[in-house]
Amino acid sequence: MAEALFIAGDWGTTHLRLYLCQHNTSQALNIVATQMGPGVSRVEGNFEQIFFELAGQWFEDHGPMPVILSGMVGSNIGWHAAPYIDCPASAEQIVAGRTAFQARGIDFSIISGLRTTNPLGTPDLMRGEELQLLGWMGAAASLANESTGAELVVLPGTHNKWALVRGGKIETFVTALTGELYSLLQNHSVLIANGESADFSDDIFLQGVKVATTLESGQLLQALFATRSRQVLGELSELYASAYLSGLLIGSDVVGSLALMEKQMGRISSVDLIGESALSRCYQLALESVDIKAELRDATQISISGYQTVYEAVYAAVYEVTQS
Repeated sequence: MAEALFIAGDWGTTHLRLYLCQHNTSQALNIVATQMGPGVSRVEGNFEQIFFELAGQWFEDHGPMPVILSGMVGSNIGWHAAPYIDCPASAEQIVAGRTAFQARGIDFSIISGLRTTNPLGTPDLMRGEELQLLGWMGAAASLANESTGAELVVLPGTHNKWALVRGGKIETFVTALTGELYSLLQNHSVLIANGESADFSDDIFLQGVKVATTLESGQLLQALFATRSRQVLGELSELYASAYLSGLLIGSDVVGSLALMEKQMGRISSVDLIGESALSRCYQLALESVDIKAELRDATQISISGYQTVYEAVYAAVYEVTQS
């Protein structure tokens, strides 16, 4: 069989990451090459032009191949709007719900986002993380809790997602604005004097987490000001104030999100973390401080597994027959 290639792309708000992938049914997916480009917020509508400027040489070298995209490229400010799929959503429903189109004779699929009524009873959305959850369900389905068939997957980022996967379906999820709030307070508040010179300390971070675990409902706003007052009184170095602030916010996210999810799935003893390594490690520290086992998963590998699931379901039979 000739090489079976496809292009996978994570096209988010700020960045585009393209992967030229080689598929082989008997081996792990091989990433042959990568390209980086501007995110959706910087494209100004020239999606087709930018994509083919980055990937054009791959088509010249290898011929036509399918393209699978995820992220904000499917939003109302993206290339083609991919509608949200209602939870609970299975892998098959996510694949079937993709938006398909052609450009310059190339087959494209954009993965749809997900929507749910979260455990707070309010509407919630995700776009991009569903691809990682799709990969996780394929790569780690055997990790599901044997007694309930439920697993909690945490996807740290600007808008953290806490997703309940049960019985092979993404049942529901809740979004925490932790990352965006941290950035706003870090750069535009009196709490942090100089964020650019900040250092991280596990101990200081966990001090913030510990305070968060002692708060009563609604007391985070009062606790946040101690980030400044402790510096003024000499109890906290300016270098580590950001770590303390991070601990307060991530600790509050952990406490609040676990409480919401335990109403849906009972006592939680472990979670899987999928995200950027440094941020995921912070969540691991916070979770383990409250006796929750947290397993770090490779975000790129999980994402590629998600793209592979779509490729095998939609394109493999057609393209690998024509290339053989």
